[in-house]
Amino acid sequence: MAHRIYRLSISPEDVPAVRRVIDVDGRSSLADVHDQIVALYGLDDSDHFYAFFTSGRYWDEQSAYFDPRVEGARADRALLFRLKLAPGRTCAYLLDFGTEQRFTVTVEAVSDTEQPLSAPRLVESVGDVATPPEPPAADADADPPELAELVVLAEAFLETMAELDELAAEPADALDRSAPVLRAAAAAAAKLLAAVEGDSKLFFRLDDWLLERSLAAQLFDLPLELSHVAEYESALSLARALVFADREMMQGDLAIVLAKAGRRDEALSQVEQNLASAEDAALAETKAGETHRALGDLPAAEAYFRRALVEAKTTTDRIQAHIRLASCLFDQGREAEANEVLKSARALEKKSAPPSAPPAVGRNEPCPCGSGKKYKKCHGASG
Repeated sequence: MAHRIYRLSISPEDVPAVRRVIDVDGRSSLADVHDQIVALYGLDDSDHFYAFFTSGRYWDEQSAYFDPRVEGARADRALLFRLKLAPGRTCAYLLDFGTEQRFTVTVEAVSDTEQPLSAPRLVESVGDVATPPEPPAADADADPPELAELVVLAEAFLETMAELDELAAEPADALDRSAPVLRAAAAAAAKLLAAVEGDSKLFFRLDDWLLERSLAAQLFDLPLELSHVAEYESALSLARALVFADREMMQGDLAIVLAKAGRRDEALSQVEQNLASAEDAALAETKAGETHRALGDLPAAEAYFRRALVEAKTTTDRIQAHIRLASCLFDQGREAEANEVLKSARALEKKSAPPSAPPAVGRNEPCPCGSGKKYKKCHGASG
């Protein structure tokens, strides 16, 4: 079996005479290329997001692959041999959505060998300038001027969401009392997104600046949270407004909200569209399963959850798929089967993480059991 090798030339955008040329196995991902750029140029990526744009145009949404910590097509799932990279193709690489350290990645050659390349190999190193000059130090506490207005709007949204966290710790009628708070959160989110104007660069820079506040995660959660209190039109409007930031997730949530609103034909049409255009098959199958679950069609939901399990590429995705499938089986009264599926999920989690590691699901993400609550308020409550 032949193995594809890619020879990549990497140069700082503003110092093109400097370059590092490496050979990389075709089964490496763009995240692996990121690791090489960081190592070769002595960059600090500890607190900064990165992105690749395979069209060579910065902030081109259609060709973007992002740091896995950012919502969007994931660089760690973008394998080189699947990207149709031909010699002469130029990609753009960006580190830090604030200062924007830019590099040009050019495919110099593509070759086939009998043996895979076990690790990236440095072929050539030209030039002594390792990194572009660092910008002058700024006031660490001051908001960047271009983000100042957005930060104010984001803070208003986040403060409203904090009220929901307080309600969640109170008695059982918290759901009824959360409806007006959710409406206020939706209004604040609408103002913020109107100011962003569909600019993904601004959106992710803002999320990076407010990293500890989980802005993007809370915005992405909101459409489904609104649907739990029957605020369907607000949920649909917000999901559509967020499509620019994460097309597949938000279109999947559109289908779920339509199903909860009783708009069956529209929901199924959206599912069909989502599956046809899916880049992340596991996510599309999962959202299809949740849509059928909302429609009350548990056998169809089960079928989609099983397909999501087959399509899952990472251990985290497989664990989540097991939990959703188990929940669906419980709903059908098939407890023995559900418990076996949960055993498989626990075995995967135990195998993949040390005892002190955080849960596989982000604490601010929706709980994969389908309860509609955030993980930290549901199955992650004891973590």
